Amino acid sequence: MIVQSKHTAPVAQQPASPFEHAMSVWTRWIALKDNQVSQGWGHPQDTKDFMRAGEAVEVMINDLPRVEWWAVRKARGVATVWRFPDLSLPDALARAEQILTPKMRNHIATRRFFH
Repeated sequence: MIVQSKHTAPVAQQPASPFEHAMSVWTRWIALKDNQVSQGWGHPQDTKDFMRAGEAVEVMINDLPRVEWWAVRKARGVATVWRFPDLSLPDALARAEQILTPKMRNHIATRRFFH
């Protein structure tokens, strides 16, 4: 995708990383789960794959150490407060990604994002 402002030259936007794509699925899954809203759109298998991926990422996130667990939720807007003022949110996010990426790469519900 090309992004262009009226004051700058066109810039190629980088595609999301596999990790970022999996996290976006999880974020949408959380929103649907929290709101209990489903439009019923799309192919039933796509919906099943989406739900399985969201659930799998949720389990993986719940396995994180508490600081990384909180960092993921804060970064995705699921939590509103960073409860660790003495710790770096970006560092905790980087550790969370290091922990989650191999798990996502190997899990049947999320490995398709990494191919």
